[in-house]
Amino acid sequence: MMLLWLDSMRSYHTRWQWYPFTLVTGPTEFLKQDVQELNDPVVRTVTRRPLYVIAHRVLTIHGVKAALSQGANALEIDVTPWPSGWWADHDGSATSAGDTVEKMFQAIAEQRRAGENVIFVWLDIKSPNWCDPRQPKTRHCSVIALQEQARRILEPADVRVLYGFYGGAASGVGYDFICDDLDENEAINLNGEALQLEERFESSGISDLKQRVMSYGDNDLSLDFGNCYEAGYYTCTELRQASRSKMFGQVYGWTLAAGQKKYSDLLLGDAHVDGIIYGFRGTIFHDHKDTRAAFQDIKNWVDEHPKRRYLATAKDSPW
Repeated sequence: MMLLWLDSMRSYHTRWQWYPFTLVTGPTEFLKQDVQELNDPVVRTVTRRPLYVIAHRVLTIHGVKAALSQGANALEIDVTPWPSGWWADHDGSATSAGDTVEKMFQAIAEQRRAGENVIFVWLDIKSPNWCDPRQPKTRHCSVIALQEQARRILEPADVRVLYGFYGGAASGVGYDFICDDLDENEAINLNGEALQLEERFESSGISDLKQRVMSYGDNDLSLDFGNCYEAGYYTCTELRQASRSKMFGQVYGWTLAAGQKKYSDLLLGDAHVDGIIYGFRGTIFHDHKDTRAAFQDIKNWVDEHPKRRYLATAKDSPW
């Protein structure tokens, strides 16, 4: 086992990615592909494809209702283990937590049963190894407990779950457990550059491409966004190459904020992403003219290209 520390070497901002991987004697099928081939125009079927519009950093029940009322069809929730259990929490500080994960799941399930169009919940898991599932005293705040809550509350309501592991979180007992115990309602998300992520999914034993979800972006989407046709590294290019590779079931870009219509247009028209996270860059989701504006930029593109995309509904299965 070797450890790979990926330094993106940005001139004024660095995107750090850390992933363990197993050294292989030869390149994977995706790694054999020529970069130029990945930069060729993306060939897509003429069939209309569903688009997942994912509300960013939803940490409260109020945020759940606000996102769904705007038209979001999926929710990204940062989840952090505390001694008392799992909370919707991005920072893990004394005042950063929103509602408990159990209350969030219950509210989402209730909304789905009431007819709201919520397709999946994306759990951005912080500190997945903080509580050891093998120890009875800490099992309640382990990833096993998180998955059990999701299966007990969300799955019966037909809400799917995406387990997200960012950087160094994609290793250890928590990550390994989720990878080894996915059901058809669940998928794994890794964030980073396409070439490395394909190998990481392979070494993690995620053989079903439908359950591999690649994401790339930044809270400031404009940062090194690129023109979608560089050799690599830039946000739009990495997403475009991931879509082109056909080695991932879903490809998502993040985070679209108000006033960024040009990036929305490029993500949809050139990178051909399957979903976009939208909302505020650095605060919890709530109803506001800026979150509504970001959603509207996505919807406007879809409305202008009705033969190519439509907003996904609960009848669509992302994996």
